[in-house]
Amino acid sequence: MRALITNDDGIDAYGLSLLRDLVAPFCDEVITVAPSGNRSGTGQSITLHNDIQLQQVGDNHYACSGTPADCVLLAMNLIYKDSRPDIVFSGINHGMNAADDIGYSGTIGAAKEGAIWGIRSIAFSQRSGVDEAHFEPARKVGAAVIEHALSQSWMPRTVLNVNFPSMKAGAVKGIRAGQLDRHKLADSVLEADAVDTYRIGPMHMRQDTDLNSDRAYLDSGYVSMTPILLDSTDRDQLEQLTSLDL
Repeated sequence: MRALITNDDGIDAYGLSLLRDLVAPFCDEVITVAPSGNRSGTGQSITLHNDIQLQQVGDNHYACSGTPADCVLLAMNLIYKDSRPDIVFSGINHGMNAADDIGYSGTIGAAKEGAIWGIRSIAFSQRSGVDEAHFEPARKVGAAVIEHALSQSWMPRTVLNVNFPSMKAGAVKGIRAGQLDRHKLADSVLEADAVDTYRIGPMHMRQDTDLNSDRAYLDSGYVSMTPILLDSTDRDQLEQLTSLDL
């Protein structure tokens, strides 16, 4: 199996290095194409009006000046132009990407870009993964989780979103398939140092969790797995919309 690895925390992030180590036993070839710096919160954005640098920084190791989705785009068009990889692994993100977070996540954005190319794509995130010490859940059960994820059936244009629980939840109990939770209520906006400048501050978060949701399982010490469709059409609402001839 030939794998492309990327992330949104940057080429030097610990989570990226850990993911590479975890997937290596399952792969014949692993190539890393990751942003040159932190690109958290970029979603699936791509660079349209500026040049993008792709620099080889090691054996099968490339740094990209663009976004996580740019990394996948450039990899497909340049490195894999003659033969596409079998799978795209994105992560392991330094922090949870569950519930309402997924729309902002560059980790998931890169995986979505892989899915657009028709490639099986899996995004990994470590809840509360501030630094190397907080990745103990991923280190302990990561190989088993990857093996389990690879054993699942795959539907085209779908991303599998995987989150490891935090160390605060205790020993990892297992893996659970859960729906996306609802947790964001609003964001704070703070005044910055310069005149007429602001910063996005802390998120106001719903404390309750939905039954059988990704956040609920993470709270209980389980690894959560959620399939995410690229097609976000609301089928129920679509059936209720009426047509009009003009």
